[in-house]
Amino acid sequence: MAGRFFLAVLSFVAMAGVGLGQELGARSYGLRGGVNMNPDQFSFGAHVDMGHLASRIRLQPSFELGLGNGVFLGSANFDAHYLFSARRFRPYAGGGLGVNFIDVTNGMGRSGGLNIEPALNLVGGVEWGAPRGGSQAFRRYLLEARVGMGDTPELKLVAGLNF
Repeated sequence: MAGRFFLAVLSFVAMAGVGLGQELGARSYGLRGGVNMNPDQFSFGAHVDMGHLASRIRLQPSFELGLGNGVFLGSANFDAHYLFSARRFRPYAGGGLGVNFIDVTNGMGRSGGLNIEPALNLVGGVEWGAPRGGSQAFRRYLLEARVGMGDTPELKLVAGLNF
């Protein structure tokens, strides 16, 4: 089931890219890190700004690894963010589908091997910094909160840098 879910998400992203080819494509990338709650973990990962579906709707997939509390968690997230402003200080909100790769090693449950589970995420955050093409090494900074539904952390609090 998780394989079909993942294939459906990739198909959706590919179809969107065909319809809006000139708007989509990797524009920047970044690193992120923070904490997960339930399971309580530290997480780190990366994200890519894949361009805009519409003037204020950005695709930003990400991948994160969560470590701690007897659980290894890999999360692939396929998010769309609505940007409330086009200025240097940009709040955003959105959500997306995710696929979690969960391996319980001890603590929270019995070790049952690797489980692959779908998830739904609601995202809110703010980013700020230099405009695209600026001379600074880090163009933008971000703070983000992610609420998860499904077999995923209930809350993720993340800080990040975009290059």
